[in-house]
Amino acid sequence: MFELSFIKKYLTPRRAQLSVSLIALLSVFVITLIVWLVVVFLSVTEGIERNWIQKLTALNAPLRLQPTSEYFSSYYYNVDRYSASSHYISKTLGQKARTLLSDPYDPEFDESLPPSVISADRNAQGKLRDPVKETVTALQELEEGFPGLAFQDIEMSGALLRLNLVRQENGGLNPAEVQSQLTSVSYLTSFPEKNPFLCELLLPPTEEDLNHLLFLANRNQDEKKKEALATHAHIEKLKTRSDLWRIPIDLLPEKIPFAAQAYEHKGQISHLLLPTEAKDFNATVERRGDCLYYKDMPLDKEIPVFSHGEMEFSVQASDETSFLIDAKLQNHPLSGKVTLEGLQVTKASFETKFEKPPSKAPLWPFFSKGNNPVLPHTEKETGILIAKNFRENGVRIGDTGYLAYSSPSISGAKEIQIPIYIAGFYDPGIMAVGNKCILVPPHVTQEVNASESAFTLEKSESNQFYVWFPNLSEVQKVKEALLQKLQQRGIEKYWKVETYQEYEFAKDLMQQFQSDKYLFTMIGILILLVACTNIISLLVLLVSDKKKEIGILRAMGAKRRSIAFIFALSGASLGLFSCLLGVFLAFITLKNIDHVVGLLSMIQGHEAFNAQFFGTSLPHEISPRALWFAAIATPLLALIAGLFPAIKAARLSPCEALRSE
Repeated sequence: MFELSFIKKYLTPRRAQLSVSLIALLSVFVITLIVWLVVVFLSVTEGIERNWIQKLTALNAPLRLQPTSEYFSSYYYNVDRYSASSHYISKTLGQKARTLLSDPYDPEFDESLPPSVISADRNAQGKLRDPVKETVTALQELEEGFPGLAFQDIEMSGALLRLNLVRQENGGLNPAEVQSQLTSVSYLTSFPEKNPFLCELLLPPTEEDLNHLLFLANRNQDEKKKEALATHAHIEKLKTRSDLWRIPIDLLPEKIPFAAQAYEHKGQISHLLLPTEAKDFNATVERRGDCLYYKDMPLDKEIPVFSHGEMEFSVQASDETSFLIDAKLQNHPLSGKVTLEGLQVTKASFETKFEKPPSKAPLWPFFSKGNNPVLPHTEKETGILIAKNFRENGVRIGDTGYLAYSSPSISGAKEIQIPIYIAGFYDPGIMAVGNKCILVPPHVTQEVNASESAFTLEKSESNQFYVWFPNLSEVQKVKEALLQKLQQRGIEKYWKVETYQEYEFAKDLMQQFQSDKYLFTMIGILILLVACTNIISLLVLLVSDKKKEIGILRAMGAKRRSIAFIFALSGASLGLFSCLLGVFLAFITLKNIDHVVGLLSMIQGHEAFNAQFFGTSLPHEISPRALWFAAIATPLLALIAGLFPAIKAARLSPCEALRSE
C-alpha cells in the first residue's frame, strides 16, 4: 500500500521539517509518559488489591455458610438439649456432621419436649431432614466441579489472653531475668487445619524465637523441649551475647601465643583478657596440654580467660547440650565444643514439613502428610497462634500463659484458665479484627462456648462453614452451584451463603476497591485523551506543510479515503509507538519498584508505603488489565485525534492545494 510509505516518510524526523519533528517528539514523549504512569499505577494498585483480597480470603475464606434463625429455632438443633444421648447440650456444626444419629431424641426415655420446640422438618420418606449432613454432602459434590475446593466448620468465641514474658537481659557475664505480663481481650477461632492457604499465612520461626526457646528450656530444665529443639532446629551460626565471653581452655590451640592482658586482685592474677583482634601487648598466653602459661609461667586452672569483643562461630555439628564450632581469635583458628552459655543463635533453619508425623513434634506449627497443618502442644500447655503484631511488640514463640473466661457456677461466676503457650504467629491481613484473633484447637472454642461465657458470641456468628478454593474469580459460580444443591435438598432456608464481597466487615472495603478501579480507569482515559490532543496539533501542522503533496496525489488520482487514511494512521502510529515505549518503561520500573520506593522514602524522610497495608514489597508484575487498557485505549484515542486533521486533508481539492503553493 502506497499510503504506508507516505506515513513512514512523514513521521521520520527531518531537519527540513524541524517544527513538525519537534512537535512529533513532544507528542511521543507526553503520551509515553502518561502510558508509563497509567500502567505502573494500575498495576501497583491492582496488585495491592489482589494481595489484600488474598490475605482476607486466606484466613476468612472466600465463601461462608452461616446458620440462619430458622436453623437455631428448628427441631433438629433444639432437640439436643432434651436428649440424654446428646448429654443435654446443643451440638456444634462439626459435632452434628460427625454424629451418627440425626434425631437423638428418644420419646420413651427422654423428657417430653416443651411446646416451644417446633415440629420436625421431615423429607418425603418421613425421615428427619439433616441440614448439616446434607450440606456436607453438597460441599463434597462441589469438590468434583471445582478442583482445590476445601471446607471446614469453624467455631469462634472470646477469652482473655494473659502471657507471662520472661526475658534475659543482653550484656554482662551473668545477665539478669526480667519478667512482665501482657493482657489482651481476644477472639478465639478454631484452627483451620483444612485451609489450603494456611501455609501462606503462617510466619516461620526466627532466630530470636529459637534463642528464647533455648533459654526457657535451659531455665526450666525441660529435657523434652531441649530434645525437640535439637532435632528440628539446625543451628548454623552463633555469636557472643556480650563483649565478654569465657573461653573454654580446650578451645585454644596448643603452642600458639595469644596477645593477652592479665588483671590482678590482691597481688594475684584474677583473670585474663584476650582481645578478638591482635594487639601489640607485651604479654602472651599459650596453652600447653591442660595448662595455660602466661609469660611462660603456669597458671592455676581455675583462672578464667575471657575474649573481649564480638566473636562469631560456625557450627559444624550439635547435640542437646553442646556445639562443635569453628572460629577465629586474633587470626588464629579455634575449634572444639562449646555450650550455649554466653552465646546466641544468629542463623538457623527449621523443619516445618514432614512426609509422616514426627515422633518428636517441633514446638512450632508444621505440616505432615503433604499440606495438612498441625498445631503442636505440650503435656501441660496448648499451643496457639497469634497475630504477627504481637511478635513486633516483643512476644516470642515459647512464651506461656493462659486463656481466661468466666463460667457460671452455684456460688457465682468462676474464672476458668486454660494453660497455653505461643506456638507461632500468622499474618492476619489488613482487617483490624485479625490482630485480636487467636487460632486455637477446636476443643478450646467448644469448651468456652459450652460454658455460656461472657465472651460467647452470637450463635450465628460463632459457628459457620468456611469454604476455600484457589480461583477467586469463580466465587459467584461456587455460590450459585452451592445454592442450587441446597435448594435441591430443601435446606436452603437454614443457611445464609455469603461471598467475601458481602462480609459485613469487608463489604465497604470491596465496594471501595471497585469504585477506585472505575475512578482510576476514567482518570487514565481523560489523561490519555488530553495527551493525544498533541497529535491534533502535529497533524494540522503536517497537513498545512504537505498541501502541495496532497494536491499532487489528488491530481494523480488518489482518493479522498487514501489521503484521510495516511494522516489518520499517522496519528494511530504515533499512539502505538508511544504505547509500546511506555509499556517497556513501565516493565523496567515495576521490576525495580523497590528501588523506586526506596528513593521516594529517602526524599520524604519516612517510609513511602506502610508495610501494614502494602506489605514489605509492592507488586512487581504488569497487570493484564492495565496492559490491555494501554494497548487498546492509546492507539484508539490517537486514531480519533488524527481523524480531524485527516478529514481536513481529505477535503482539500487538487486545485486549492496546488494554488496555495
